[in-house]
Amino acid sequence: MSSISETGHAKNVDNLGNLIAGIATYGAKYNPANPLIVATALKAKEASARASIDTLNTAAIRYANASNKRESTFMPLNSLVTRALNVLRSSASADNTDATVASIARKITSTRTAAKKEATATAADVKVATISTSQRSFDSLADNFDRFVEALANIAEYKPNEEELKVEALKAFAAELRSCNNECNAASFALDSARDARNAELYTPNTGLVDVALSAKTYVKALFGVNSTEYKRIASIEFRNKKL
Repeated sequence: MSSISETGHAKNVDNLGNLIAGIATYGAKYNPANPLIVATALKAKEASARASIDTLNTAAIRYANASNKRESTFMPLNSLVTRALNVLRSSASADNTDATVASIARKITSTRTAAKKEATATAADVKVATISTSQRSFDSLADNFDRFVEALANIAEYKPNEEELKVEALKAFAAELRSCNNECNAASFALDSARDARNAELYTPNTGLVDVALSAKTYVKALFGVNSTEYKRIASIEFRNKKL
């Protein structure tokens, strides 16, 4: 199976707990030679798998919070860039100077529109590919805004009276954007790492939760027989695998 919902991962862990409860009723009869499926090993696997899911859930919440903070921080960017550009155009600066700054501004406003769409998709369903694309968009925004501010800082005619449009204020905002974006990128990488760890814990061939649980079920089948009450008690407990 190529995909499984976040609920499905947790269900695998829950079902291992159910399997362990069933196995406990067999007492000393359950005595497999495979060390991975002895009762203590199964309990340890359940605990480590559940911990990996808890860690992932925490990382997902942190990423969502950082993403929402970044989105709100970047929200005024288009308006601010447009206002600053119009202040420049209203000054005595040369037309070719205005054109150069306007070309940087266009990169910001067009990327900002794309980033807003990606952020909406990410909020609805956190996906690695979407995060990666959104990350690049916001990196580009921060880079181009730095260029935009630096360009204005080197134009003598750019001397707005509005505090929020002055070069120092724009530089402070650029630093805030950069800090916020870095925080979100770090949370994204942490989320990816936690997802990889969860997948390894549950789905690594032979030693992951799913394969271990299926091996335990197979041992019960061999021990008591496919038509036995003991096996039928745990036969319907399902474990869904996924491709790593």
